[in-house]
Amino acid sequence: MGPRQRAGSVPTTLARTLASALALSIALSSISASSRAAAPGSNVPDVVTRRSGLKLAPMPRAAQVYATNCQGCHGELGSSAAEMPTLAGRVGYFTRIPEGRRYLVQVPNVALNANSDVDIAAVLNWLLATYSRAQLAPDFKPYTASEVGELRQARIDVVATRRRVIDALVAAGQIPSADALALPHIVLY
Repeated sequence: MGPRQRAGSVPTTLARTLASALALSIALSSISASSRAAAPGSNVPDVVTRRSGLKLAPMPRAAQVYATNCQGCHGELGSSAAEMPTLAGRVGYFTRIPEGRRYLVQVPNVALNANSDVDIAAVLNWLLATYSRAQLAPDFKPYTASEVGELRQARIDVVATRRRVIDALVAAGQIPSADALALPHIVLY
């Protein structure tokens, strides 16, 4: 029999660490197995929430494209920083005249976006229905991929075009005044 090991020596510490790791592994396996048994088919990544049986609906593709391409500026609810045009309760007005409908596709971050015409059409239709359904043209027809593909070819002066479209909406009686779609005056520096 060799000399007695002191508490805290390398072999004793190693044995305790291995025993703790094994116990933790067994505990995690049982938690994982019990959560799968408690809520089969749950797609929630959080173990505690998954035990409740909560299931999340998959996010529609158009909403995913919006979240990754538009939400950073326009916000998750269609309204964000003061410097960005608010979509919520406003963007649908643009569909009331042909120039406005074109404008929505021709703004640079839409026209030059790397996503497909199919995705852009789907995002436009989704955001119009989600954030501005009440303001849509009464005879609104959803954007198509071919329409988006054609309209994306044009390059516009965003400020001048927006001003012309808003003036045309006022002249056509589609909005009460230009203030309905005005951007706030921001002094950056």
